[in-house]
Amino acid sequence: MALVAMWDRAFRAWHFSVSYNQLLLRSLSDDTSPARVDVLFSNVYFLHMPTTFARLEIHKGEGFDPPHVEIPVGTRGEWFTINTGEGCVYATHCQWHEDEGNAMTPSHFGPLKRTD
Repeated sequence: MALVAMWDRAFRAWHFSVSYNQLLLRSLSDDTSPARVDVLFSNVYFLHMPTTFARLEIHKGEGFDPPHVEIPVGTRGEWFTINTGEGCVYATHCQWHEDEGNAMTPSHFGPLKRTD
């Protein structure tokens, strides 16, 4: 599996939009880093993960045993694993943005919207 991104800091599930199928994970600034990090998964078809992480490591591609879930033929996306199997997401995109915002500052990704 290919490494997508990795941060050695706490993250939590910040927002999930069923209507737009988007998942936003967020790490707020702390003593070790002044930056806030938002990680957005787009066009989410399946997700299974805890709501908090002590660190975040995302891989994608082949080489892991996905959960027993049927992804309909023709559904766009690929598997992303979180922390070597602590969680997984089937989505089309994973992107992130770092800034100096706080918990109340809107995400760089704005109001969550479809990114087909």
